[in-house]
Formats: sequence, C-alpha cells, structure tokens
Amino acid sequence: MGYSEAREVMVTNELDEEQKRVKRQRLRSLAIALGLGFLVLLFYAATIVRMGNHAN
Repeated sequence: MGYSEAREVMVTNELDEEQKRVKRQRLRSLAIALGLGFLVLLFYAATIVRMGNHAN
C-alpha cells in the first residue's frame, strides 16, 4: 500500500468517525429533548391537578 492509498484510508476512517460522532450527538440531543418534554408535561399535569384540588 502506497502513501496516497494509506492517506486515503485514514481520511475515510476520519470521515466515518466524524459521522458516528455526529450521529451519537444527534441521538443524545433527541434523548435530552424528549426527557425535557416529558418533564414539562409532568409539571403541567401536576399543576392542573393541584389547581383542581384548591378549587373545591
């Protein structure tokens, strides 16, 4: 394997690693967004329940 072929393999591997990193980051961001959305709904529901109890 010559120098240019080895360099091409290295660049391809670097691109693959970058794509994997971006995918992991996107999945992590999605998980955080879903968790935050769940907490917002939970607090909203808890607020509605507490308001309902005070109205009586």
